[in-house]
Amino acid sequence: MKQYIIIGAGRFGTSLAMSLAELGQEVMVIDNNEEVIQALSESLDNVAIVDAADEISMRSIGLGNFDVAIVAIGTNLRASIMATLLAKEFGVPFVISKATDNLQAEVLRKIGADRVVFPEHDMGVKLAKGISFNNIVDYMELDKNHSIYEVTVPKSWIGKNLIDLSVRGKYSINVVGVKGKDEFEVPANPKRIFEEGDIIVVAGKNKILEEIALLKIEESRF
Repeated sequence: MKQYIIIGAGRFGTSLAMSLAELGQEVMVIDNNEEVIQALSESLDNVAIVDAADEISMRSIGLGNFDVAIVAIGTNLRASIMATLLAKEFGVPFVISKATDNLQAEVLRKIGADRVVFPEHDMGVKLAKGISFNNIVDYMELDKNHSIYEVTVPKSWIGKNLIDLSVRGKYSINVVGVKGKDEFEVPANPKRIFEEGDIIVVAGKNKILEEIALLKIEESRF
């Protein structure tokens, strides 16, 4: 089991910590706000009041012993940079840092962050896609050009299977799973006949996936 440390107990850090704990993971949360840590201590066993920008304090909690560090500090740029830098210097194998803008993200990457996340931005994009597209269920961006979508199967696909549709060959996208009424099929059976209400999990280029989500994939195209 991996050991996680979350540096910064704002809404993002707290939510992440609670979710990891519920999944049975070992997680520690640190923050320099005594009231916040005291409140968290009622729900989490391993919390501490620590200044993330102080090298001695960070060393004292055994920062280098954790497998993953999540720097969940967004607004305090100095603390965010210092926490990321110290986590890497102390030998944490994987460091995830939160950023609020592209400049902060670039700095964090340059000092060694293995991954940079934009929680507020990502949630905004997800909500926008959810209310703009007709049949999107869920969405996850892989990079700026590729994503994974969960969408209700287009009407033009009903009564056909993946072999009939030649989705992968024509559009270089992959239907990786299908949610039916009673089952979730992974990998998708290429001979399975799509039914009304099926949900497909499809990965590929954003442009094509958005056409599916907007129900612009017409039967004639197949």
